[in-house]
Amino acid sequence: MRKTTTLLLPKDGMEKWTKIMEGNATDLSSDVLPSDPIVMAIATFEDGFWVAGGVSKSEEPEAYNIKFMHVYTPDGQQIPYRIDPSDHEDFRHESYVFYLNDEEVGDEYVVEIKERKKEWVFGE
Repeated sequence: MRKTTTLLLPKDGMEKWTKIMEGNATDLSSDVLPSDPIVMAIATFEDGFWVAGGVSKSEEPEAYNIKFMHVYTPDGQQIPYRIDPSDHEDFRHESYVFYLNDEEVGDEYVVEIKERKKEWVFGE
């Protein structure tokens, strides 16, 4: 069975998050520690499994930062190595397919990457 969810980025997020990956994080707070997320979005499947995707701060954030896509169980435990975003050198990839096991059998999970149509404003 195919299960689909949407990871919703901010307006122009594919371009903005790609620039952060490339080290163009000029407004990055010094309080963000290496390996902590700089930007992140979460998408939940109907069965409760969820994905967190974004960009983590590297030791050299002016040079590059690290894209991540982590899969979690409904009770919040990470399932390691389900999505390998390293094949994509930017944040413009439109979807990721993964399975919950190494044999790639059973349910097929699809994370579609989309952008908001307008800027998000706190409180709206």
